[in-house]
Amino acid sequence: MRAAGGALLAALLIVAAAACGTPAPTTGPDASTADPTAAVGPARPSDAPASAVAGTPPPGVAVEDPSLIAVLPATVAGQPVVLESQAFADAIADPAFAANVEAAAFGVVVAGNDLSSAMVARPVPGAWSEAWFRDWRESYDEGACGQAGGVAGTAEAELGGRTVYIATCAGGLRTYHAWLEDRGLLVSAFSVGEERYGEQLMAGLRP
Repeated sequence: MRAAGGALLAALLIVAAAACGTPAPTTGPDASTADPTAAVGPARPSDAPASAVAGTPPPGVAVEDPSLIAVLPATVAGQPVVLESQAFADAIADPAFAANVEAAAFGVVVAGNDLSSAMVARPVPGAWSEAWFRDWRESYDEGACGQAGGVAGTAEAELGGRTVYIATCAGGLRTYHAWLEDRGLLVSAFSVGEERYGEQLMAGLRP
């Protein structure tokens, strides 16, 4: 399953380009393959498993939960990590994201030429599996690197006592993914800049 919807990636990369002092990309992959935050798995909301918790939104209706930002470190390299609600508003326009994510929040940290944007998401009940997580990572990475020269390599690292999956784009952008099993939460992020805010952010994830 490939990522869907390019509006969010385009918006975030404009911010990243501005932070790096370079022109924002004017061309890129088709919108159906360009969003690093678009979830993977069932592409239609009707395929998403229904929530078993009374009073939760129906399948296909993701909600913003600002409290999830508490999973991210409060600061990275002395810079605050702040809630980015517009990123969530753009993400939920993608049916694939809404079909697979029950709740999410986005945080961004930026200073000079360095930027990292991270999403903390709770998948819809029953969605997560190793295969689902692998597809999520591949879709996110292809979407992000599609605007940054393609995926040049992938690796795993232990950051903050957790396994973090890292992809490097040919253009220098990096992506990061971690599954917080105890909390049932997914963290996906991308970063640009020599300070590698993404690695610092992932190393500082809070329980």
